[in-house]
Amino acid sequence: MIIGQGRKRPQLNIDIGKLHLDTKNPRLPEEAQNKSEEVVLQVLYRDFDLHELVESMKNNGYLDAEPLVAIPEGVPKKFAGIIPSDTKLWEEFNEYIHKPEVTFVVAEGNRRLGAAKILTDAALRTKSKIKDIPDVPSEIIKDLSTIPVIVYPDRESMVPYLGVKHIIGTKKWESYAKARYIASMKKSGYSLDQIEKIVGDGRGTIKRTYLAWKLVELMEEESEGSTKKAKENFSFILLSLGQASVKEYLGIASKLSESDLDTPINEDKMSNLKRLFSFLFGEGKEKLPVISESRDITNKLGTILRNPEAVNHLIATRNLNDSFDLTDGEEQLLIKKLKSINRNLEYSLGIVHRHRTDPVKEEIAKCKETIAEIEKVI
Repeated sequence: MIIGQGRKRPQLNIDIGKLHLDTKNPRLPEEAQNKSEEVVLQVLYRDFDLHELVESMKNNGYLDAEPLVAIPEGVPKKFAGIIPSDTKLWEEFNEYIHKPEVTFVVAEGNRRLGAAKILTDAALRTKSKIKDIPDVPSEIIKDLSTIPVIVYPDRESMVPYLGVKHIIGTKKWESYAKARYIASMKKSGYSLDQIEKIVGDGRGTIKRTYLAWKLVELMEEESEGSTKKAKENFSFILLSLGQASVKEYLGIASKLSESDLDTPINEDKMSNLKRLFSFLFGEGKEKLPVISESRDITNKLGTILRNPEAVNHLIATRNLNDSFDLTDGEEQLLIKKLKSINRNLEYSLGIVHRHRTDPVKEEIAKCKETIAEIEKVI
């Protein structure tokens, strides 16, 4: 299928009452998916920064240059996957979508539709618990009562279009939404190689993103802990999978094209996967993440995972810096610690004459005792 044939698809001006928000939108949090339109609108308004869009539409109406993209609800199966070159069916499809009883699900442009519904439907605003909307001029309500919409026959027909637009295009989704959409494309029957070709990915991003999504799915199946933080910080997984040492730690081939990405982790490596997620995202309130920023992954964690002694130290202490220092050997770690102690003692020597108090003397006595014990061992 040639994606560019979308320019031949019909564009209609559709009554806003016949347009519905997409409850399967990949950008929605999972707890909001497949819920009522009122719930979806509330989430969009709360979490997707609709305030500025609402204000713009209140002043300017709907910009025709940005049509929504939708699919008809209850579309007959004979129209599934049709393209403009299917002349007879295409004519029938055009007749079908003009029927007054046909309604549509908007798969692209939910923020714009949400803003328009907020401004035109007071009852829906109340059900969605949206209260801070000023009076809307009557001419704006009239303008928003019909909206330009490009119509696709079914959701599967839109998969390549949305993939190009939101994975590599000018309106990219956040990392986890991309991953979910890649997974949905694969579920629709596209291979990862086909998806790479569709979106123009020559750097392995599609395979790495799908693999990261699959690891989150595995953790949901295998672990009782929540994967919410993993989804919120999905880029940490993507960055980790760019490290050869991380893939080696998980038993994944360095070239993802040589791996079965649907079953990427053998049973004997599941404990390593759980540890990696613990390092990246913590384990609830009991164990905090050892990673605080992305460069901790590239600069330290990747090196640690190649050293079993350092990994064990990280498991036991959750101390990333000490574990990284151990990768040079325990003696080097000891030398670094002693040098740090010596620097602190030299600093203390410069100011101790101003603080001849009992608490200071007590700490000095403890230092002397520790040094004496070290000398005994040496």
